[in-house]
Amino acid sequence: MKVFPPFRLDIANQCLWRRGDAGSEERILLSPKAFAVLAYLVEHAGKLVTHDDLLEAVWPGRVVEPQAVKKQVLAVRSALGDRPKKPLFIETLTTRGYRFIAPVTESTAPSAVFPRGTPYGILVGRAAALEELHESWRRAVSGVRQIVFITGEPGIGKTALAEEFSRQVALDVQPIRIAHGQCIEGYGSKEAYGPVLDALGRLCRGPRGESVVQILASEAPAWLAQLPGLLTREDRERLQQEILGATRQRMLRELGEALDLITTETALLLLLEDLHWVDDSTVDLVSTVARRRTPAKLMLVATCRPLDSEPPGRPLKILMPDLLVHRLCRKIDLPPLNATELEEYLALQSPASSPPLGLSALVHRHSEGNPLFMVAALEHMAKRSLLLHANGRWELQVPLEQIEFEVPDDLRHMIETQLERLSAREQSALELASIAGQSFSTSVIGSAAEIDSASLEDLYEDLSRRHHIVRWIGTAPLPGGSSSEQYEFVHALYRQILYDRQLPNRRARLHRQIGEHLQTLYAPQMEEVVPELAYHFEQAADWPRAIEYLQRAAQIAGRRHAPLQADSMLARSLELARHLPEAQRARTEPQVLAALAAHRMAAFDMRAIDTLETLTACAAAYGLIDVQARALLDLSFFWAFTDAERCLEAAQRALRLSVEQDPVTRTRTRTGCSFRRLTAIGWTAQDAIDYRTGFAALGSEHGVTELAEDCIIQWLSAEYREARRVALEVRAKLLESGANSNLRIEYETSTFVRGVNLLFLGEWGEALEEFATALADARKNDNQDYSLLLRNGEAWLHLHALDYNGVLEISESVLPWLSNPALRATQRLPVRLSAQFRILLILSGSASVGLGNHARALEDFSSAAAEMDRQANFLDWYRRMPLAAGMTELWLAKGDRTRARLEGERFLDLSLASAERTYQGLAWEVNARVALLNQDLARARDCIAKAVSTVEGFEVPLATWQVHATAADIEKQSGNRQAARSHRDVSRVTILRLANSLPEQEPLRKAFLSAPAVGRVLEGGS
Repeated sequence: MKVFPPFRLDIANQCLWRRGDAGSEERILLSPKAFAVLAYLVEHAGKLVTHDDLLEAVWPGRVVEPQAVKKQVLAVRSALGDRPKKPLFIETLTTRGYRFIAPVTESTAPSAVFPRGTPYGILVGRAAALEELHESWRRAVSGVRQIVFITGEPGIGKTALAEEFSRQVALDVQPIRIAHGQCIEGYGSKEAYGPVLDALGRLCRGPRGESVVQILASEAPAWLAQLPGLLTREDRERLQQEILGATRQRMLRELGEALDLITTETALLLLLEDLHWVDDSTVDLVSTVARRRTPAKLMLVATCRPLDSEPPGRPLKILMPDLLVHRLCRKIDLPPLNATELEEYLALQSPASSPPLGLSALVHRHSEGNPLFMVAALEHMAKRSLLLHANGRWELQVPLEQIEFEVPDDLRHMIETQLERLSAREQSALELASIAGQSFSTSVIGSAAEIDSASLEDLYEDLSRRHHIVRWIGTAPLPGGSSSEQYEFVHALYRQILYDRQLPNRRARLHRQIGEHLQTLYAPQMEEVVPELAYHFEQAADWPRAIEYLQRAAQIAGRRHAPLQADSMLARSLELARHLPEAQRARTEPQVLAALAAHRMAAFDMRAIDTLETLTACAAAYGLIDVQARALLDLSFFWAFTDAERCLEAAQRALRLSVEQDPVTRTRTRTGCSFRRLTAIGWTAQDAIDYRTGFAALGSEHGVTELAEDCIIQWLSAEYREARRVALEVRAKLLESGANSNLRIEYETSTFVRGVNLLFLGEWGEALEEFATALADARKNDNQDYSLLLRNGEAWLHLHALDYNGVLEISESVLPWLSNPALRATQRLPVRLSAQFRILLILSGSASVGLGNHARALEDFSSAAAEMDRQANFLDWYRRMPLAAGMTELWLAKGDRTRARLEGERFLDLSLASAERTYQGLAWEVNARVALLNQDLARARDCIAKAVSTVEGFEVPLATWQVHATAADIEKQSGNRQAARSHRDVSRVTILRLANSLPEQEPLRKAFLSAPAVGRVLEGGS
């Protein structure tokens, strides 16, 4: 066994171990060739080893390029964390070879405890906690997922315990994976899923990482899209299509499923540190992983401080007790060490003799059993020559009574005393580092503070070796191809104390300098440091830039489908905007409010109404006419789902403001007002003209939202093919925008319209495929309200194909859930779900008429009408047409001539008030049948003539076949057999076109062709 601290080289078993400050070890993975190179260098420590020596030792009898030696030496250096410019282990002798320069000792001890000259590195008093962790690990390896929280006060040893457990698990002979994620103080809560993405990135780049990437590609593409460094440009473009319409629910489900698959054969230990600084999205993910019931060889270990002092409502503070109550997690509270355990610690450090009598009691009294305080107290005494540790012995240099008054009373004062012993230059460098964060780059803070980074690196290196306040953690690449040494504080308390001791003005100045340097350095890769920049500029009281980067952080959260996180960032931006001077606030506050409103609108969060009203008032106060008008238009859209009167009022206010806008913006506003009135209030010819004129005038200046609105107008105008074309254009623009989560409504609308217009065009086979594909995406995205909308489309298709049982099968799978008040009250989108509820009731009632269940039909129709009368909803005026059609059919089936006539006339009035040719044709047709029932042949002939005229020249096959079928019956009764035959031929051709749009084996085709009404046409024409 060769030891060169902090490494241990087990040549017999070909293992390299690295020891951490907490006494834990991790296994460093090396290829066999790299290990052989390292072993040879260590065996010949202090001596020159040439290229030829290594070639002969590692590649005996083979012809190998000298470049192979350089490659393996580079791999060894990377594993050791060695720096070629300032090597600690391997020195390069130009043109000659290499020399291992670190002191090497022999050791037979298998322990991870190495002498370092200071009392760091021994874990005592945690045997029970370790055993509990191992018990959880055994259960995890057996396939029972485990969630374990390690909690305790700062300095109590949470990280030390987690690292020691990780080291012991790594010794398992079975292959395992270990991934680590860190929650960062200050800006960590501003990055959605930050620690989880950190851990995932390590998994993907670690051993067997290719298989993890493949699993993410197949099971969690929405997550893989968040790791762009692993993707080619083609991969990213493909993923954009794959994750279009993704939601928060999909993100949570996908990673749960991916973790299940990753752990099918290889167990995974996932360590998340410092969860007290965690972002809300990661808390959601922990909750999701804990509640999954599928087998998984997964153990998630999270460390956090006690949550008692956290404000109420914090997600982690709510989650942990809930998981404990349901036995979905374990909680290990680390208590302070007792005097006996402290005595054990001292004894392990003093194998040659017993510790001085009373030393453990003294240290325990001052440290109160806090391990970090305990170590700091011993080091304090050693540095002041009060206590000597040499040759495996503890030796007091002064009586204990005198030491008692020399040691500070608490950990904070202990650390402050420790810091005061450093030089002014060292203290200043550490204070500067504390501004950067828990970990820091020498290049970044050196450039920011205009200090030579090379001398600063030397200083931190010396501090890491002598004082154990910071430690080197690696060399990190920087933009532009350069690199920088990275260090971190050994404990967050050191960083916090150094940070707190500085005057506020100095802290603010340094935060600004670091932020500005990061801005410049990461300009080509800004997204990597957006949360960090938001933090630095907020601490610098640089409100404009803090707000800018908070908004960018919200955009990133949006792309990660973390709406709560995005909402939080934007809300914080609004708070900071209050600090701005009036002129800046006038520009910034409306901008942030607009972003927050857009985010809430996309999520169909009804808080958008309050946000838009605030934005309207804010814009009015600052005289921002365009912003105010846009906010009123958006507000009218949301009021359309709850209050038609307020919807119209908001649109009218926007219209009045438009007179003060420039011509293009005025046209945009007035076109938007026309759209609101047409869809929310009801169809009028003038509004339709105003809309079409305005939309055409805008030319190519249409955004995605306006195109999505236009495809609705085209549909409502019975321009089905054009509506589908525009909907396809919306999809193309959505893909161009990178699956922007703020365009969720546009995505769902355009997809639904594509399917519905295929239904009305009679291209039923393609419509079924459209709905099935979209429904699969909606389910993949865990988008329940969108799934309901698509199921409506399917039911609508089945109704027109006269498959009444199919309609009821769909509606009965959804209606009980939608109509349950308790369930509906828990939904975030009850208003939007109300629209789906109404149309399903209408479809269900219409199918019940077809099946002869008149009581069920009347109940459903009455419920739908009551819903619409109680609260107006978007496009209710349109839904009243199929409702009136269904009611007319019901009274016809019941033989109630009077009610059939009244309802038929109502249906006709509703349809003629619109531009919807399908319903106009059907309304004239059903009125003709009502007239026949009332033995009014003259009216029947008049109505059917108008029906034929209505559908003639329009692509409205759903109405065409029925209109001509009834016309044939009327002409036959009138004795005009030739006209009857002509109408029946048109009906038959249309029916066959509809049927032939479906595959031969499609059950819906058979249902349609076997329907009595269709059979009469086909048989009558034979």
